[in-house]
Amino acid sequence: MNHLEILNQAKKSDELQTFIQNLEINHFLDENRNLNLSNASERDFIELFFYSRIFIKGKELSKHTIRAYRGDAKTLLDFLSTHKLSFRDIGYPEVKVYNDYITEKYAAKTAVRKLEFFRRLLDFGFDTSYYSSPLSRWIHKPAVRRGHYLNEENKNRVQLRELTQEDAENLIDYFPKVVRTQTYRRHLQQRNLLLGYLLYTTGLRASEFVSLNKGSFYYRKGELWVDVIGKGRKHREVPVRVETEMELLRYLEMWEGSSEINPRDETPLFYSLYNKEETRQRITYNHLYKIVKEVVRIAGANQKISPHWFRHTFVTTMLENEVPLVDVKEWVGHSDISTTNIYLDRVNKGKSYQRLKKVSLFENKNSPSQEY
Repeated sequence: MNHLEILNQAKKSDELQTFIQNLEINHFLDENRNLNLSNASERDFIELFFYSRIFIKGKELSKHTIRAYRGDAKTLLDFLSTHKLSFRDIGYPEVKVYNDYITEKYAAKTAVRKLEFFRRLLDFGFDTSYYSSPLSRWIHKPAVRRGHYLNEENKNRVQLRELTQEDAENLIDYFPKVVRTQTYRRHLQQRNLLLGYLLYTTGLRASEFVSLNKGSFYYRKGELWVDVIGKGRKHREVPVRVETEMELLRYLEMWEGSSEINPRDETPLFYSLYNKEETRQRITYNHLYKIVKEVVRIAGANQKISPHWFRHTFVTTMLENEVPLVDVKEWVGHSDISTTNIYLDRVNKGKSYQRLKKVSLFENKNSPSQEY
């Protein structure tokens, strides 16, 4: 019985007993009933690592996070394959070379994530006796510049991955213009316009955005809110501006024949249309990404702009307009207020010169540059 079958059986009703039996059959328990993989195959090792440290039962991961983990695993596997190495061959030299390889090839934030995945795998290997020493001690992650930048390696002037309010508002006007098809042209133009408004005025992550249903919206005391499912399946409530509400109601009227908000409606908010039968399918991140990229192209804007830039823009715009830090944190779903505070530190620094100008330092002199 291979380990994939073990994992599948472990999910059945007699989960614990079945799992224990299969671990014993494969000799994966030592005399203290601790997980011991000293004699495990590479396949058993990597599958148990994912089962025990990544895909933990009760901890839901987003599609983006799962895709990132798989990408990190593939990077490591490709490196091992290129150098004709196995997991068993990993020691200090291999850790050092892989560390250098990742640091040189990837931007700092990506390198940190990939090296963190590697560290967790090595720690799991040491904890289960697959490795005889704590190899993760030799991992050294690159320093990451605080904030959201295009070029993390340039320590001088860098461009933020966000838009000015003027640029964001200008880009929204181009969202309807990317529609080329004549079929349901006005419907798709209104859909795209609503996409732009929601991106700019809610600060949602792209994964949260494409997961919205028509029933995600509801009224409370006459004000429209949207219920968002964020990271870790955590719910949060985000207020919807009146301008965006109007575009939403026009969209619903155009597509559904009614602008009524029904919180029980679980159908997707945004559709893509496919084939001659005009089959509706929930919009994907890739589709959203392509729409934004096409908007950027025809607007002649920075080609590096992506949907996530609008999220950064929202946070900065709110803080520049003195919305309380705690409100912004809740709206965008930051787990730690220190993340939101990164933006506030930069906003305050940007206003520091204006504060300096307001201070009178030469009240009794006609000019600070008198000659003596």
